Amino acid sequence: MNFFINQAMGMGNSGVEHAEFYRAARFRQAKLPFRFLFLNLVPELHQAMDRWGLKDHEVLNLWEYLVLGDEYLKTGLKKRIKAHKGTMVIDGTNTNRKQELITDSGICVVQHFFKGPDKQHPDNQILQVGVSRVELYSVKTGERKVMYHIENDVHRGPNVINIHLFNEHGHHLFFRNLYDLHRYFFENVDRAYHGKSNFIIDRGEFADDVLMEDRIPDSKIIYIVHADQLSNRDDPKYPLWNDHYEYMLEHIHEVDRVVTATKLQRDDLLVDEPSAKDIVTAIPVGGVRDGVTKQQGRKAHKPFRLITASRLAAEKHVDVAIKAVAKLHDQGKAIQFDIYGQGEEQKKLEQTIKYCHAEDYIHMKGLSHDLEHVYPKYDAFISTSFSEGFGLTYIEALNAGLPVVTFNARFGAQELVHDGVNGYLVDLKRDDDDYNVEQIQGALQKLLKGNNYSKLQAATSKSVAEFQDHITADKWRDLINGLRTSK
Repeated sequence: MNFFINQAMGMGNSGVEHAEFYRAARFRQAKLPFRFLFLNLVPELHQAMDRWGLKDHEVLNLWEYLVLGDEYLKTGLKKRIKAHKGTMVIDGTNTNRKQELITDSGICVVQHFFKGPDKQHPDNQILQVGVSRVELYSVKTGERKVMYHIENDVHRGPNVINIHLFNEHGHHLFFRNLYDLHRYFFENVDRAYHGKSNFIIDRGEFADDVLMEDRIPDSKIIYIVHADQLSNRDDPKYPLWNDHYEYMLEHIHEVDRVVTATKLQRDDLLVDEPSAKDIVTAIPVGGVRDGVTKQQGRKAHKPFRLITASRLAAEKHVDVAIKAVAKLHDQGKAIQFDIYGQGEEQKKLEQTIKYCHAEDYIHMKGLSHDLEHVYPKYDAFISTSFSEGFGLTYIEALNAGLPVVTFNARFGAQELVHDGVNGYLVDLKRDDDDYNVEQIQGALQKLLKGNNYSKLQAATSKSVAEFQDHITADKWRDLINGLRTSK
């Protein structure tokens, strides 16, 4: 069995989860069996699954297994019940002390709260309220199955410790920390599917060392690299950009396969590990439907319509796009810019729009689950992210016939966008927003001139032909089938 390992999946997800959903669709296409393994307790898990098109039998959650038992590993959740948000017990000081809720998987979650000093910020004099202990009960039997404590560590923040499993195969089991509990889970999952497990690690923080330090017999480990592993290839002072990949990079020859989203990143990894060329491979984390879309030449709208779609996070630098568009508008250019997505930067971006007096032509459109039908309403796609391991929205926009304007950043932009062919790539300086705004503004000016727009637009869908779904499905089939015939 093929197991995709992540910590959680919620109602809103990042590119990592969307890459997993895309991979699952390609595994179905290639007739490769799989299960998602989630390690965090997520009360709304099955509601999120409905939103993202996953079936109950395709997802196995650690905590649901500990409550629901061995049969759950083989079938997933068999029957849902009505979820209840439950009640909160509040003491005389108006402090939360205890909360009970019932999940639709049939788990009663009891959370006990503490009130105490802010250990991470000692100068903060305001007492903090947090979870100190959690109990999990089976709604069906009323039996308490799990109890654990949450330690509020000064350096690491909240950590699950002292985990008790009650009546686990007739025994009371105790785990000091999550490392041992995760190992127990992986071993039981492997046993339930008769061994020869392929563990595909999407987020390795709680899985890579557990699986690699003492390999489960006849298991294979596939590590997915979702982001740039380096902050700057030319900057020796800051070689690592993402701590999630440090363990993998140090143990790359112990991994059966490392999968990058682009050929460019594969080549870049091999600069430091040239002897790993048989381990590292590139498989896209997004793609287009089979059959190359034939774009019919169309004229740009008046005003010119721009779109971006992403999480509204600081690393996406959407404010740079807003400022560039506003400068063009102030120069008399007829332009409209719609921003799709949600995230913690929304209020800041709304303030930026107001600061630029751009409310009439720059709009926040919220989260959309139907971008495929939204893109054709626009003329071009703009992204101001400084780094995209792949860039799912790039490929979606190109397939819809939209030229892309973005920074010449590693790796997705460089692989998918060809300057002057299907869009424009511009230079960036990480510490100079004024420069970055000017660069994006200049590329947009080229688009608005109109002389080259038809040529750019005609090349968009052709440029993504190699990312058709069946090609990616074949790559995964070849990789999985080859694991047992190679080292």
